[in-house]
Amino acid sequence: MPNPLDTTRQASVSASLTQAVLHAAARLGLDRQTLLARCALQEQQLADPDGRIPFSAQERLWQELDNSLQHPEPGLLLGRNLAPGPFSVLSYLLQCSSTLGDALTAALRYQRLGGEGGQLQLEERGESLWLLYRPLHPEHPATRIRVLAMLACWVQSATPLLDDFHLLGAQFRHAEPADPGPYQEVFDCPLQFLANDYAIAVPRDLCRQPLMQSNPPLQQLLRAHAEALLARLPSASLSAQVIGLLGEQLAHGEPDRGELARRLNLSERTLQRRLAEEGCSYQQLLADTRRQLAEQHLREGRLPATEIALLLGYSEPSVFFRAFRQWTGLTPGEYRTRHCREPAT
Repeated sequence: MPNPLDTTRQASVSASLTQAVLHAAARLGLDRQTLLARCALQEQQLADPDGRIPFSAQERLWQELDNSLQHPEPGLLLGRNLAPGPFSVLSYLLQCSSTLGDALTAALRYQRLGGEGGQLQLEERGESLWLLYRPLHPEHPATRIRVLAMLACWVQSATPLLDDFHLLGAQFRHAEPADPGPYQEVFDCPLQFLANDYAIAVPRDLCRQPLMQSNPPLQQLLRAHAEALLARLPSASLSAQVIGLLGEQLAHGEPDRGELARRLNLSERTLQRRLAEEGCSYQQLLADTRRQLAEQHLREGRLPATEIALLLGYSEPSVFFRAFRQWTGLTPGEYRTRHCREPAT
């Protein structure tokens, strides 16, 4: 039975975005045809600017780039060489928005046009507005280079659009590198590593500032085109929606299947039947989500296992300990010790 958490097989990304990544790689001296061959991609798959390719294929591309580029942080290097134009309608729509706030609103609504490799969210914290990116499978070896390239490209693209664009902070899920210099060069702000999310913060007041390339008539045309493209994308699978809702519920205690079904406008029986049609079950999704979150907490090395058990909705830590041993063959303590002995990446 396939792992239902492997949503990368159902997710797709923009062919234009993939073209932009390949163009950046070529500017950095890598051979395009070699990269395509290693990722099992064909030129015809990238010919349509509004076309899509499997996210898994682009993920292989990121892994190849990570292996090929000789740089302390290949993602930052790639991000600074990504040209926003080839991103097609989404990129142009953001650039011609009236204000930064309008651009961020459009980015939230149309983010799937760029790709389905993660979730973009906005969060207000006092006078700061945080742009959070939550990638699929955050522990995947290609995620670091991919997300760093994305964040660096965002900063590079926004800087010329505003007179006083600057960041108030940047957060990264991975450990602090031996040399944070490349990060300071790109983000020029306070940095936090081993954070819960990948995120950058801008002053909230900056969102009201007009963009230099603002073009309301063109914005309306591009928005109509973006709506048409969005309508053509297949809906997210039910299992992917359930995984997202489980992640929300687990942040508040033990999940409630009835409430989850209601949020999906389904009865519990229909929920179970449709999940079975996708080759999984509610209990399996819950266990897999708990396992993924448990491993994430343990790798971060911050919370004791008893607190992790409560965060994952277990009424008793002993139940969590037994479940974790069934998943991994290790106790939570053994898993953490083994991970901590590995060198930081």
